[in-house]
Amino acid sequence: MSEKKHSNQRVMLTKQLIRGALLKMLKTCNINKISILKLCQIAGINRTTFYNHYGSQYDVLNEIADIYIQSTSFTVINDLSMGKSIDESLTHVLQYIKDNLEFVKLIISQDNYDLIANIKTSLPKFDNMVIKQLPENMDFEEKKAIASYVQYGTIRLLKEWILSDCVKSPEEEAKLIIYIAGRTISNCK
Repeated sequence: MSEKKHSNQRVMLTKQLIRGALLKMLKTCNINKISILKLCQIAGINRTTFYNHYGSQYDVLNEIADIYIQSTSFTVINDLSMGKSIDESLTHVLQYIKDNLEFVKLIISQDNYDLIANIKTSLPKFDNMVIKQLPENMDFEEKKAIASYVQYGTIRLLKEWILSDCVKSPEEEAKLIIYIAGRTISNCK
């Protein structure tokens, strides 16, 4: 059992080295220009070790983004389960984004990275939250379409806010998102 724990720690450390090296390289180079050889040199590992864990530099980027998105979505779900309002929870996440703005911009500036698809995958409960707010007699396909519309619109607003260097405060942005989403949902009732 101790050997398995040691192996898991080694895997976690190796992945951490690779992710750190990729983030370092992304500050000066687009992901399309990053070679596995150079990434391995900066991480201090060999290519065989890299390929034991990842298929490409894109897989590393997606894992980094997934970890980030999972932690922010967990924050929202946890906040809501503790009785915090959606305003407080969203403001909390937006503050986290603002505090990590350089990292977030680094991730969303990559050509191959589909922020919307990754957020949608990470937040399956979002659709359910929107659907619960819609009238029971409404067609389920229509409910799903409205939930997608709200989600994609919210993500677009977030992306614009991030790319504008978070000019509005997290509180202001949260209020705008909630206002627009609320109006969309209430117009369907």
